[in-house]
Amino acid sequence: MLTSRTKGWCALAIAVSASLALTACGKEDAPASASGAVTVTPQRMSIDAGAPIDIEYRFMRLSSAPAFPADAWVFVHLVDAAGKLLWTDDHQPPTAPATWGAEEVTYRRTLFVPRGTPPGRVHVEAGLFTRADGVRIPIAAANPSTSGFDVKPPSNDLFVVFGDGWHGAEHVEQQQANEWRWSKGDARLSFRRPQRDAVLSIEIDQPVAQVGRQAVEVRAGSDLLATIAVEPGARRIHRVPVPVARLGSGSTAELNLHVQPTFVPATSAGLGSQDTRELGVRVFNVYVGLQP
Repeated sequence: MLTSRTKGWCALAIAVSASLALTACGKEDAPASASGAVTVTPQRMSIDAGAPIDIEYRFMRLSSAPAFPADAWVFVHLVDAAGKLLWTDDHQPPTAPATWGAEEVTYRRTLFVPRGTPPGRVHVEAGLFTRADGVRIPIAAANPSTSGFDVKPPSNDLFVVFGDGWHGAEHVEQQQANEWRWSKGDARLSFRRPQRDAVLSIEIDQPVAQVGRQAVEVRAGSDLLATIAVEPGARRIHRVPVPVARLGSGSTAELNLHVQPTFVPATSAGLGSQDTRELGVRVFNVYVGLQP
């Protein structure tokens, strides 16, 4: 996961063999006058810890400013009221900043609030940085006083439990918020049966190009709720409607994930791994919330 901070950034590349490679550590920001502005607008004013939230970003490059570098990315830092970094969501925007003209560029992106985030105000800091050296591109924050949201304690009503078919939790060293679990070919999620229709939000990826495209079927019993296409290297958040009528009448509801194809790293050509586990997809975050 890429991160950047006022004094620099570090980029981590995750290999399926579980080796972690430090690819770059950054420099201090280069002082310069602002070449544009960014407006950050959370789509909700408060959110439970553990839940997903949509955030809108609006960038404007000054017509007199030079084009942004070819390797420019967006950095997003979520900080508490004291300015302490809580987690990050650095990312490549839908269109490359190098192609941005003087017109406004607007897009939305979903992120998960880590379940361990303490209650309180969270502020969103966003801008641009160059991936080669980690230096920030001077961008003015257009609405710093309104770019935040309040985090509430997580609700246990629909707390999701990883049942059969999951391997143990893994995370990047010193980045506990960036945690995932590998599924097997069949894996179960369980939670308290809701009183009305709900939505499953699940963040999935699969970093091994040799495996190719995968299909993840989400079922409630024998009922197929959705089929999710997973492309190698593409970490995405998917939302699946969960009608309460399909969850049975018991106090606990279950969803089953069926992944095809699966793979075993130790027997996959080119990986050089001794991992003999059956692996399906990596799940970073999962949340079941009630329909509005």
